[in-house]
Amino acid sequence: MVDTHDLHVWTITSGIDAMSGHLVVADDADQQAVLVAARTVLHEDFGIDHTTIQIETAATRSTEVRTRV
Repeated sequence: MVDTHDLHVWTITSGIDAMSGHLVVADDADQQAVLVAARTVLHEDFGIDHTTIQIETAATRSTEVRTRV
């Protein structure tokens, strides 16, 4: 993994936490392996099983439109 952004963690209800975020990986990374590893860490280290994770390469990250609110 190279970077993370748009990371959000919140509680849905008592005992149920959720996470969403973007993981930036090297262009030649095994994206599915990174996704499995990320989900494993979130489950084992933080008890978070409800996740939405977007995998991006450095190339796709550089083309993302950035807006400020």
